[in-house]
Amino acid sequence: MNKYIKKASVLAVALGATASLAACGSSKSGSDSSKKTITISVDKGYKDYINEIKGSFEKKNNVKVVVKTKDATATLDALKLDGPAGKAADVMMAPFDRVGVLGKQGQLADVKLVSGRYDSRDKKLVTLNGKQYGEPAIIETLVMYYNKDLIKTAPKTFKDLEALAKNPKYAYANDKTKNVGFLCQWTNFYDAYGLIKGYGGYVFGDNNTNPKKLGLNNSGAVEGLTYITDWFKNVWPKGMQSKTSNENFITDQFTSGKTAAVIDGPWMAATYKKDKVNYGVATIPTLDNGKKYQAFGGGKAWVVSKYTKNKAVCQKFIDYLTSDKNQEKLYKDIQEVPANQNARKYAVKNGTELSKAVIEQFASADPMPNIPEMAEVWTGAENLVINAASGKKTPKQTADAAVKQISQSIEQKYKD
Repeated sequence: MNKYIKKASVLAVALGATASLAACGSSKSGSDSSKKTITISVDKGYKDYINEIKGSFEKKNNVKVVVKTKDATATLDALKLDGPAGKAADVMMAPFDRVGVLGKQGQLADVKLVSGRYDSRDKKLVTLNGKQYGEPAIIETLVMYYNKDLIKTAPKTFKDLEALAKNPKYAYANDKTKNVGFLCQWTNFYDAYGLIKGYGGYVFGDNNTNPKKLGLNNSGAVEGLTYITDWFKNVWPKGMQSKTSNENFITDQFTSGKTAAVIDGPWMAATYKKDKVNYGVATIPTLDNGKKYQAFGGGKAWVVSKYTKNKAVCQKFIDYLTSDKNQEKLYKDIQEVPANQNARKYAVKNGTELSKAVIEQFASADPMPNIPEMAEVWTGAENLVINAASGKKTPKQTADAAVKQISQSIEQKYKD
């Protein structure tokens, strides 16, 4: 499972009058029978936010909104069974790369986006085959963190990062021939993709919509992979080749003041703050070829269950959730960057260095592919960097092998 999904999501509430009341789109009985009930399922971190803003919507639309807290991934995984059984929530939050998949599977209702809130890049994240299956809520992408006690300004180019790697100040304590001035978990495809894309590689053809055309082994992708491999072979300690423990190693080196700069996601800010790192945040430095680091542009969307009996009300509710006012409040309350373009401007004007960096970096990000075949890419590219970094295969051989595996998996699982 990729880091984006793993990191993006950080008690069921009983419904009133009768035991037979279904969670999905039911109406309350008794004296309040005219009031419709819809349920929204969210990670617990969003519970207070929803409860604070729902009152105005309930009053205006004569609707009762019931908030359930449950892990978002578990909620989406259970939708296929819970929906037909009348147990699914009406409204949920889904990572962008699951929106198209669930839409194609018939689990989500198509929705309409309110004009003026999103640009074409935002819309692409929730669109599949001309239909939109969610309203963008939150955007995420990788950024650069740097230790202000070690370097005064953020590195602007990868040449700057290479200079850190030659500075004996950042020699690795256990092996002085290695350097930890700059670190990134490139063994994770989610992290490495931005560099590969910046050198001309890509996931799928036709702007990530054609799964029959893969671009992870073209000349640009191989050039980017070769550059990445050089860091593993000639700069970093061997432990950086790990798929899992290197994440903790990077965090430890940065929080202990041994590493000057890292590339990671906005979810790491809380850890750095807790460990009292005097950190700054900036966009990722320009690559040696003069191009931008085009990390995946991800995040989350509000989606509506296909099984709801109150689609019109749910459409109104997600329109309400993504209004300028409520997206600004989401940012103030939860400190996640809003997808609404107007609320983003608010975050730039009134927000933190982190939110500004995410918004600026997102402008050059590559929208996360949302077609079902992307699942095979995460699996097939899992060892893309490791096999090259270890010297078991050349970057070209590694890229060819990954593309072959991905292509075969797609052919086997997604036959028309």
